[in-house]
Amino acid sequence: MTLSIQEIQQGLINQRFKNKVRHRDVADSMGISEAELLAAHLDADPDNKDIKLRVIRLDPCWASIIAEAHSLGEVMALTRNESCVHEKVGQYAQPTGKNLDLFLGKEIDLRIFFKEWAHGFAVIENQLFDCRRSLQFFDDRGNALHKIIIRENSNIYAYENIIEKYQSKDQSPKIEIRAPEINKHPLVDIDIDLLSFQKDWLGMSDTHQFYDLIKKYKLSRIQALRFAPEGYAQRVPLHFTRKLLRKVAIKCISIMVFVANRGVIQIHTGPISRVVMMDPWLNILDKNFNLHLREDNIYDSWVVRKPTDDGIVTSLELFNCEGQAIAIFFGERKPGNPELDTWRKMIQEFLDKEELCIQ
Repeated sequence: MTLSIQEIQQGLINQRFKNKVRHRDVADSMGISEAELLAAHLDADPDNKDIKLRVIRLDPCWASIIAEAHSLGEVMALTRNESCVHEKVGQYAQPTGKNLDLFLGKEIDLRIFFKEWAHGFAVIENQLFDCRRSLQFFDDRGNALHKIIIRENSNIYAYENIIEKYQSKDQSPKIEIRAPEINKHPLVDIDIDLLSFQKDWLGMSDTHQFYDLIKKYKLSRIQALRFAPEGYAQRVPLHFTRKLLRKVAIKCISIMVFVANRGVIQIHTGPISRVVMMDPWLNILDKNFNLHLREDNIYDSWVVRKPTDDGIVTSLELFNCEGQAIAIFFGERKPGNPELDTWRKMIQEFLDKEELCIQ
């Protein structure tokens, strides 16, 4: 069913402004993407005081726009996938990397894949006495990749300058959305060159080589973990994450939390303190870092060990029913340094207490 612009706008009024439903959930209820929901509100009259949602399409100068994010001062950076939301408060660093796609700030730490970015909007929403401003970016399927949320201490003039500088000439309320691609099937188990794969696993010198490894052998990530060398990957119960994070908070162990989608990897590094369960959401609710993880979407959990030049690196990796990564947890570390002994020991203590899961 194809909805008209007016039907989409009315749907938002009914759900968002009357019942405070989030944009993403409003879009889901209407069978459209979040980008389509916003695009239906383009070309609104800026002088109309009754309009509660104003959306401005941005030119696809993604690297240039994000390079100016530091001028906004303190903001919230939000990256999510279907099962996990990662929110960090802080200031963007200046970009680095060949394609200006690395933001290695102390507070906001990002790896960006701009080739996956297709749509961008400035969004201004009025609710009672509150005006919410943001920059929002989406892939070609209309899924949210990254959002920059303006806060009380942000530089509003810099925000308006970005809009003025990158506002698209095309503000028509339409958008092109592509259908999801069919996932390529990995090799069947019987065709895997198991001995060579395990030898290459043991020969890794950096965790990033894991992605080249599964690509070389045409494996899914779950297959790679199932056929890892003995002792290098262990499936764990679904409650493992909740118990581990609570213990990490109590012991003040500094960790790294990775959440990714097609276009962005967002990373938190540091200790956590407040772990709260609000079924089905497992939450970390700290001052400048929030994580919202849907436990009911976790299909597989693995403790994984990868060899590096700095020793073994241990991670807890969570996957959905399609084998897609939801979130990955490490002990805090930097290249050239071994992982935290406290993290490694805590993982092993939990493994020793758990019954082995079928691989």
